[in-house]
Amino acid sequence: MKLVSILNEDLIFCDLKGSSREELYRSMLERAAAKIDYPESVDTLLASLIERENMTMIPYEGMAIPHLRNTKLKDLHVIIGLLKEPVKLKDNDMAPTQIIVMSLISEKTSDIYLKSLAAFTRFCAKPNNIKSFAEAATPADFIEALGETAIKKDITAEDVMKADYPYVKGDDCLSSVLDIMHAQSKNVLPVLDADNKIIGQLDATEVLRSFVPDYLMMMDNLKFVSSFEMFDKIFQEEEVHYVRDYMTPPVAVISPETPLIQFTVSIAKREAATIFVADAENKLLGAISINSIIHKILRG
Repeated sequence: MKLVSILNEDLIFCDLKGSSREELYRSMLERAAAKIDYPESVDTLLASLIERENMTMIPYEGMAIPHLRNTKLKDLHVIIGLLKEPVKLKDNDMAPTQIIVMSLISEKTSDIYLKSLAAFTRFCAKPNNIKSFAEAATPADFIEALGETAIKKDITAEDVMKADYPYVKGDDCLSSVLDIMHAQSKNVLPVLDADNKIIGQLDATEVLRSFVPDYLMMMDNLKFVSSFEMFDKIFQEEEVHYVRDYMTPPVAVISPETPLIQFTVSIAKREAATIFVADAENKLLGAISINSIIHKILRG
């Protein structure tokens, strides 16, 4: 199935102008009103789009993906806005937006929405593709730029994973690793070799456990224990302990083609809290956690 098959040329606006998120989104909704039977007023739809976007705070990098779900909608409507002059829509955006892919999702179209969004994301991740979109003078030019871009049959690991996932090396000291875990809000990190291949993982829980005194591990009732001993030991020794001292084999490594249901069930069964995604050479591509599924699927 081609991505262009779900698009309506009447909902592709190649001359979108505005200086703010609210102004741009309103313009798109108002112009699309001639083709879409809205269940709510433009003001209500706009407020819902902004509210949902503020809740997720996805940092945009050239392509914005505002969306809302409404049980009163009868179908999936994808509205495209192309900006000749890029605009930074939110404070946390990584780059100004040049293309807006706005989706109005009905009760039964979440599946095709997520698959189409994944297709747009893959296309725009390639160098110069966003620029080719922005240069489209007509809806037909935009459709031509998409070419044969396909909507995949299944949502897979590459669609859900967090790319550019932080990692550590075996010779990294514990101090620097704790800094990374703190800065990135991660408690499990992949351990890579010199060729960036996955050779293990470092779990913060395992690190902490190694510093807990044996007598505490054997106690059933810790109600009256208040010792700070183990933390003092960590502070004193974190510069002289290394990743290789604590790394364990990776719990789960999957290919980017792994279907959504497979790794979701693994996480639901608590087989792995963090699943690493690797290519055919076992080089790290990204990682998936329950937060990834919430962010990309349940609230994507």
